[in-house]
Amino acid sequence: MAILGYHGFRDWAVYMEENEDLKFNFTFGFELEVTLLNDSNEITPVNLSNIIKSKFGNLFVCERDSSIGNGVEIISQPMTWKWFMNHLDTFENLLKICIESGFESHNGDLCGFHVHIGREALGGLDINNRLLNQDSVITNINYIMERYQNELFKFSRRTLDSYRNWCSSRTDLIDLNGHKFIDKDRICKASNDITDRYYSLNLCNDKTIEFRFLRGTLKWDTFFISLNLIKNIVENSRYSNHTVTLKNLILNGLNDEEEEYAIEYCEKRGITDEESDWKKPLFLEKTNSDSLSKIFQFNELDLANDILNDE
Repeated sequence: MAILGYHGFRDWAVYMEENEDLKFNFTFGFELEVTLLNDSNEITPVNLSNIIKSKFGNLFVCERDSSIGNGVEIISQPMTWKWFMNHLDTFENLLKICIESGFESHNGDLCGFHVHIGREALGGLDINNRLLNQDSVITNINYIMERYQNELFKFSRRTLDSYRNWCSSRTDLIDLNGHKFIDKDRICKASNDITDRYYSLNLCNDKTIEFRFLRGTLKWDTFFISLNLIKNIVENSRYSNHTVTLKNLILNGLNDEEEEYAIEYCEKRGITDEESDWKKPLFLEKTNSDSLSKIFQFNELDLANDILNDE
């Protein structure tokens, strides 16, 4: 039987290309939850798990998860982005098999799509062979997730109750004269917050950080642009001391057809509206260990705290 108990697998192995160095290239893996809405479905979760095992070997692990009802959690092995891009047909085929077997993810309501990023490369080396500070990189990721929390909630496709229960934001946005800010001190402290995993960014794991905000999906285009967004958030947080926009985080790395789909996806959910922060730039801190004394150069966070501390 190919379906395992919750967290019952231990034989993890990184899938990467021969010329890749994990000191420079981050690794990621995902947990995709799928379920049956019709209990009379011919193919059961055990059947689906066996099909996936026979088709893909150990690339995907199937586990039971009581939170999603009559379903299964499909967990990928960790991989590099380059390896993933060189094997897109494999992942598209996985989604196709789930659909053809009668399973749902988005419509399953309780199903999530969680993405883990290996911590090793977050504190590895940058493109100039300089040591990165992991806490600074994670602070940048938190900054992006919190500052764009309203837009990322819309992108996630989750209901408000689901978002609050399983992947809430750590902070509330502060509106000052039409400009939105977040609390600098709280974001800094969040880099070491291991008290609760039910945030949009879970930091409780020793070896990974986990993006939890996405609702499950078996639609390939949505699946791909979601992973591309997370890839861009991580890469920009590692190679930083520059500005980013949500628009670029969503669109960078997409071909023309994928970009057209992503823009339509965002327009449909009001992410590109004038009142949103689609094009608003954020300045990210330096992440090299030789520049820690200059962490948080003048940016929105400093401005917000200066205003709030001014009696």
